[in-house]
Amino acid sequence: MKITKQLSLLLVVLMTAFSCDELDELTEFDISDDFSTTVTIDVPENEGGMSDSFSYSEVIDIATNQQISDNLNLIQNIRLNSLTYEISNFTGAEGETVTEASLNLGSTSISVENINLKASDDGNIVYDIEDTSLLNAIANALESNTALTVSVTGTVNATPVTFDVIINIDVTVTVDVL
Repeated sequence: MKITKQLSLLLVVLMTAFSCDELDELTEFDISDDFSTTVTIDVPENEGGMSDSFSYSEVIDIATNQQISDNLNLIQNIRLNSLTYEISNFTGAEGETVTEASLNLGSTSISVENINLKASDDGNIVYDIEDTSLLNAIANALESNTALTVSVTGTVNATPVTFDVIINIDVTVTVDVL
């Protein structure tokens, strides 16, 4: 008799625990969206067309998605599914290269290898950032602030040069309504 009561009590506790988890899952929903910004780099000609450094920035704000904006206080988690960038609209000398470059999203800095701008633009090359720790750091920053300053810094080997850096993030936001 005593064992039956204990088993019954254990069964009730287990059913309650599993029901709460299922209820919590029913009150959550995901919002997935792609957000992009274009950073235009325009380095004017300097004396002799020599190399020059640049730093340009834009803002990317996930609250431009109405569902995310409507549920800002209910965000439980943000996951960055992907981060890519692409060179576009290049104007400059053939063989123009970016060196010592980095992408900065909030306080997260991502080093970029040297890029031949014309070849990258002509080939429509999309560069994918796959470092999970960097993606998680950016996602954590988005949980604190839905708008991040995105900056592109580096050095071009000759001037003048103009090109765009198109930065795209694929984000999943988990909202818990309870």
